[in-house]
Amino acid sequence: MHWTDIINQRKVIDLLQRALESGRVAHAYLFHGPDGVGKRAVALALARALQCEGCSETLPCAACLKVMRFEHPDVDYYMPQPTDAAVEAVAERIQLLARNNYAFVDFVRSPVIEGLTPTASNKQALYTIDRINSSIRRVMVRRPREGHCRMAIITDADALQTQAANAFLKLLEEPGPQTCFVLTTSRPDVLLPTILSRCQKIMFAPLSQDTIRDALIRQLSLAESEAQTAAILADGSYSRALELARNSELQVDRENVLLLFRLAWTGRIRDQAALVEDLSGASREHLKNQFSLMLSWVRDAVLFREIQEDAPVLNRDQLPQLKRFCMNLPNADLEAMARLIQRARDLVEFRVQPRLIIIALIQSLGQAMRGPLPDTLAEPLTQVLPAR
Repeated sequence: MHWTDIINQRKVIDLLQRALESGRVAHAYLFHGPDGVGKRAVALALARALQCEGCSETLPCAACLKVMRFEHPDVDYYMPQPTDAAVEAVAERIQLLARNNYAFVDFVRSPVIEGLTPTASNKQALYTIDRINSSIRRVMVRRPREGHCRMAIITDADALQTQAANAFLKLLEEPGPQTCFVLTTSRPDVLLPTILSRCQKIMFAPLSQDTIRDALIRQLSLAESEAQTAAILADGSYSRALELARNSELQVDRENVLLLFRLAWTGRIRDQAALVEDLSGASREHLKNQFSLMLSWVRDAVLFREIQEDAPVLNRDQLPQLKRFCMNLPNADLEAMARLIQRARDLVEFRVQPRLIIIALIQSLGQAMRGPLPDTLAEPLTQVLPAR
């Protein structure tokens, strides 16, 4: 990954390039912002810039090639992983990342990737104290082997267990010579304040729909209409847009949106149970995408209710269903429905059981379709949120 390959994030790139030019690269950075907006890609571009031996105008140098292939001995990349993850399973995911630095290849967002070595269980992906001490510390206390510095990229740093976080803090406080750490997270609020205080914090903004659309057209040769649809549903995340654009089941997911709304209204328990079973088995990212599709549909319903036939709806092919919905449910609290779906999507980030989220959402949506609803998803769910 080179600076020119980064999708937007111009302010971040300018800041880091000025640091490189002045020789004032920080000992530790915290890249924070939404998933899929380029934190990991920028970290890898910084790693390449730090190790570069002098690229020609047309070809990268040997050191840059090693960084790009994840083969440089002084650049280490870490992701949270289940304790039973096989070495080959991790290596396979890193190779996928080498092909596309924006791909969701981690165990958190993509616990299962078709064609890759599966993990033996459904254990949570995290960083343990043993891994910090036996892997990261062991490497980062040494001098660089052949590059200008040792660099560790710690993705999803919010997955550091308490003991692991304390062990990592000691490493930040007593670093080896010529080292640079880059931590990435979408949840800086859960990191230890002492870790935050030892990092230079750089915020990454969501990408605009136009930026995502143009990147999809340029990189995947998508038709403009397909790229626009994925960009709107991606909620500022290019990685999510890639998933949507490559999702062969996108049409099934869109049909599931209509099915969920229909079952929420009718209250047919047996059919609801089948849908809950289907959706709760999806990956966390897939479920978030499903909720994004639902949000786009409710947005369309709001627009159609106000503007009618000329409404600039996204789901144009589902216009007949939108018309029937607005005509048959004139009292539906669309704003509450949008809040409920967004709340459900947020709860996925907290790793609340998907089954609980979906059941509560279906019940609450059914109420919102019948009239005004308080701004809450389901009170019992607040009892299973982790402490903040």
